[in-house]
Amino acid sequence: MISPDIFSWIKTEEGNFETQEVQIGDNWWWSFRKHIQLIFHLKNGIFFAGENNWMRAFKNIMEPMLNLAYWTEDIEVKDIEFFDDEGKRANSFLIRKYHDEVYSRENDLDAMIDEITECDIDYGGVLVQETDTDRPEVLEFNSIAFCDQTDILGAPIAFKLNFAPEKLRSMKSRGWGDDKNGATISIEDLIVLADESKTPAGMSGKPNKSTGKSIEVYIIRGNLPEHYLKDNDEMEKYVYQLQIVALYTDKDANRIGVTLYRKEDDPERMLFHTSKKVYGRALGRGVGESLLPAQVWTNFLEIHKMNMLAAGSKVPLVTDDPSYTQKNKIQNMENLEITTIEDRKTIRLIPTISPMNVQLLDKAINEFYEHAQLSGAAFDPMMGKEAASGTTFRGQNQVVQQGRGPHDRRRGQRAKFIEEIYRKMIIPKMKREIVKGKKFLATLSMDEMEWVSKQLIINQTNQFKKDYILDNGGEAPTPEMVQEFEKQSQIAFNAKGNKHLLEILKDEMKDIELNIGISVASKQKSLAAVSDKLLSIFQTAFSNPKVFQATLQIPGMSQAFGSILEYGGMNPVDFSALISAPPMQIQQPALPQGQPQMQPQGQPQPQMMATA
Repeated sequence: MISPDIFSWIKTEEGNFETQEVQIGDNWWWSFRKHIQLIFHLKNGIFFAGENNWMRAFKNIMEPMLNLAYWTEDIEVKDIEFFDDEGKRANSFLIRKYHDEVYSRENDLDAMIDEITECDIDYGGVLVQETDTDRPEVLEFNSIAFCDQTDILGAPIAFKLNFAPEKLRSMKSRGWGDDKNGATISIEDLIVLADESKTPAGMSGKPNKSTGKSIEVYIIRGNLPEHYLKDNDEMEKYVYQLQIVALYTDKDANRIGVTLYRKEDDPERMLFHTSKKVYGRALGRGVGESLLPAQVWTNFLEIHKMNMLAAGSKVPLVTDDPSYTQKNKIQNMENLEITTIEDRKTIRLIPTISPMNVQLLDKAINEFYEHAQLSGAAFDPMMGKEAASGTTFRGQNQVVQQGRGPHDRRRGQRAKFIEEIYRKMIIPKMKREIVKGKKFLATLSMDEMEWVSKQLIINQTNQFKKDYILDNGGEAPTPEMVQEFEKQSQIAFNAKGNKHLLEILKDEMKDIELNIGISVASKQKSLAAVSDKLLSIFQTAFSNPKVFQATLQIPGMSQAFGSILEYGGMNPVDFSALISAPPMQIQQPALPQGQPQMQPQGQPQPQMMATA
């Protein structure tokens, strides 16, 4: 039965979490805490059990393969695309540029995405929590004090953190220590009572000593008795709530609990993702877990190999001359010193190591390394190892592409999770910031430059017409004047380059719902797949510049060419003169007098154009 005292309940659950295991299968018992600690130790080159005095061989094969997975499955902010709603391109354009140029940089969203990738790869899952002010926070599994080991969000989950005084004071802005939010002590009073020890989550050993005061804080989310929230007698009625409590040691060495914050909460403020689910347990199966057997057995074999080599480094001797050791002290001899033994007696080395045994150990170590490569999809070409002689570039490239299959699958699954984070946690915050009014410098792509210049020139031309009519007594400008004005406006716009100052007026988007589409990690992938085909097309076109310029006038071809330039790290704006060159004029051969000129194929007749 749950304790009516939340502080006693926390300590009981924490103790159970450290020792209890859950049954996953008939012969499978699993501990969340041991799972995290085992991977945490081994991926950092530290033994999980036994001495860590650097006198035991540790060959870390996990780290390079995990690093390869981080790199191969990496998603960057530039891979996140917002596509336009019908009829709302101006709104989507401003939101997209604000995200790329301002919001993602201010909140370091690239770092958040990297943390999501690494946590999921290492441990088989990731927890992301919405915060009130900052970007979504990726929660460390090492800081979990207790949770449901069969379903991580299926029951209350608690995180144990240690706060320095200044860090705890910064939490005042979030309402910590305020009696209006259920606090039973102020932050300043708690700091006075704090000591200098730190006890990390799940660590039952000796507390770490700090050079300054440290406050032990538990953050609990989940369905808990209403009694914990309202101090009533409702122990059977459960409410989803956020509880933030702290513990300090009094003068009698007793641990005393106090409340810093308690409120009803929204379950959607915390999201969990795993790329590979395992039925019946809180975490899925990550790359880190798949590498554990190979890492453990590699260490086992390396330790035995080093022990054998240590034994082989000794030079024991044997002789059948019983008086030899009385006459000679070999350990004190100088180099090339001459000794004598009795007639027909011998002295020889005692063999202490077999080269065959060392070779067997090396073979077993290599086999486990190859198994780890297979488990982690970290094949030689992907690890940067030189291909065997005779391997063609195309063949090597195909091996790499096939080896990326498992990584691409996990990357795609994680992309959907990041999209969910954007919809639930990031876009609503962006809207709150946008309605305040923003002015920022943005870098425009070639497609954006074309669209913005078109909209801008339309507005400027309309204003030119109005001003001309008012200044000239109602007379409208001639088509030639309008055409010249548009040409000069385009030249002036292009002269500014691809960096432009954008401004979102205050409350301009107050009543606009941000139902824009989001695509994560798809554009980059498609570009990689089609770039070779597109490049072959343009290589053919480059052989004849006039044909190439004509090709770029075909709808979609100039945009495809711009995509290739962007993918190659070049600025399409630098090629704007080439892309926007006038189409090649095709001269028709002279025909006999009186015979009508043929219209170019694909061009409409003048009558059709007029009726259109």
